[in-house]
Amino acid sequence: MAEPVPVMIQLRSSPSLAATAFGPVPAAPAVESLRVGGVHVDARFSPVPIPPKPREGAERTTAGFTTSFAPADQSTYVIRAAMEAEGLSQRIEAMRQDPQVVGVFADPRIQAIAVCPVGPVGSDMDVEEVLDVDRLRRLGMDGTGVNVAIVDTGVNLHHLNARGKHPAFDRSVSWGPHPNLPLGDMPVDHGTMCAYDVCIAAPGCTLIDHALLTSTTPGGSTMEGFLSDAVQSYGVLLSWMARAAGPFAGDHTPRTLVVNNSWGMFHPSWDFPVGDPANYSDNPDHPFNIIVPSLEAAGADILFAAGNCGPECPDGRCQDATDAGIYGANSSPAVISVAGAIITKERIGYSTKGPGRLEKSKPDLTSFTHFAGSGVYAADGGTSAATPVAAGVVAGVRRLYPSRVISPAKLRAILRGTAGHPRGGFD
Repeated sequence: MAEPVPVMIQLRSSPSLAATAFGPVPAAPAVESLRVGGVHVDARFSPVPIPPKPREGAERTTAGFTTSFAPADQSTYVIRAAMEAEGLSQRIEAMRQDPQVVGVFADPRIQAIAVCPVGPVGSDMDVEEVLDVDRLRRLGMDGTGVNVAIVDTGVNLHHLNARGKHPAFDRSVSWGPHPNLPLGDMPVDHGTMCAYDVCIAAPGCTLIDHALLTSTTPGGSTMEGFLSDAVQSYGVLLSWMARAAGPFAGDHTPRTLVVNNSWGMFHPSWDFPVGDPANYSDNPDHPFNIIVPSLEAAGADILFAAGNCGPECPDGRCQDATDAGIYGANSSPAVISVAGAIITKERIGYSTKGPGRLEKSKPDLTSFTHFAGSGVYAADGGTSAATPVAAGVVAGVRRLYPSRVISPAKLRAILRGTAGHPRGGFD
């Protein structure tokens, strides 16, 4: 018997949904009208408000951000469910006929972007040299006061301290998909590597731990989760940004936030087919592909790994799909999609070449990877490491040029226009 298919269900606003958003109250009372057989709502998953899609081309001004936060009655809400595989298409169609339902969407597994098993090239000190980190520090661009969310497997501050990195930490904004996670003291793993690599260029940053990839589902590992967990993570960050930009926020100064995402979907078989309304990889109307640009519109710089499906040395999970490009939010027009090169500025063979599925001209830039650094692995590798190295540079820039001065879109354009190109190039 086939396993149930995980899905996200997007619902129109109701008072009961608004009352349970982000809270410990289960979603079930708010969705009791959803009575399609074979659909099992996850009562542990609190509804996440999804704002209207940000206006394309809207520019922020130095006076503040045109945020996409909406009153509760204008938002839609995402819940999580599992649908029995037999008769799946009929169940989805029946669900779409419900007047409360906006849509049913894929909830694919997402996993950390791992590395090819070869030795490191250089060290984090070499990365500092090629980035000219000493000059950044002399200019005051060390990330002090800049919030960096590590959306990953969790961060271990003790390990960072033992390795000479002493960032600040904001527990109040940290989050995990399961209760009682020791945020900031998580097992030393992929997320700790990412946090270390951010600190190469931004040692003074303030880390926020979003322990997304901590699945407790049967057969799951500590390196994966569901995309619906990412929707919750981004909902928490969006709500936090909204509180700073709202009418009772004092000086109305937008918060500075850099978001590192060294994870993604590896193969189309994890998703509904392209063209299906439930699809994630190519669908700008998927809830996660709406909430990501909503967070960018609120002033966040968002970086995603391009992936490790390059043709010369693809990750096994790519299943030989090395020409499929970059899936979903990893290729969003609102994010910086990061490829990987070694310190000699040569593209590394596992770095996905693109194009993007949501925006073709991806990756945006190339950053350094496959060096000895965090001590979590023999090499901090993959586009997993390249992305936080770039995020650290962005955090350094934001120390002097916050988002109210240079919008995320403008900074993204500046980076694309000034970053060098690795030998080996991208087609």
